[in-house]
Amino acid sequence: MEIKDVANYLLNHCFVMGSCEETREKYYFAIKHMDELRSLFVPLGYTPILYPSPLKVLALVNEYDGTQVKLKKYESIVLLICRLLYLQKRERLTMDGDQVLVTVEEIQQEYQKLNLPQRFEQRKLEEIMRTLREYNLARPIDKLDHLQAQIEIYPTVVLALPDNVLKASQEATVNKLAEYETGGADE
Repeated sequence: MEIKDVANYLLNHCFVMGSCEETREKYYFAIKHMDELRSLFVPLGYTPILYPSPLKVLALVNEYDGTQVKLKKYESIVLLICRLLYLQKRERLTMDGDQVLVTVEEIQQEYQKLNLPQRFEQRKLEEIMRTLREYNLARPIDKLDHLQAQIEIYPTVVLALPDNVLKASQEATVNKLAEYETGGADE
């Protein structure tokens, strides 16, 4: 393996995980070569950040606003649901493993609580899971054709939506809703 392989992977997938079999080798290689990765990425405006145990994640963070992945509305909603389920289930993990698994049914239940106009659709979930898998946020364990099909949610879901970003988004949403209620903004 070479540094360019890991660098290229980080640019395309944002995260490398030590707990995932597919990326474990890249993760440990990156740890040994962090100085080289930093010298490669910092001049470009990127910072490789290592989150050791329990996360075992290497993240590539960009300083510039316009270069983050822009998710579609329902991708963002499912990502938020996955984050919520991850945080709920992580608390109940046993010492046997650190894999967080959810079912399609659990995601569907959380989605339905939101009373959104668009129905929860199997096909749409499959498309969203492709995107989440591409960025190492989650992956389907089973074919997503039944409610008990399992999805593994990676710890990177917490890093993709940090608390400070969610808090800022929540405040902006509350402010915008207040504007609508007072008639200060176009509906």
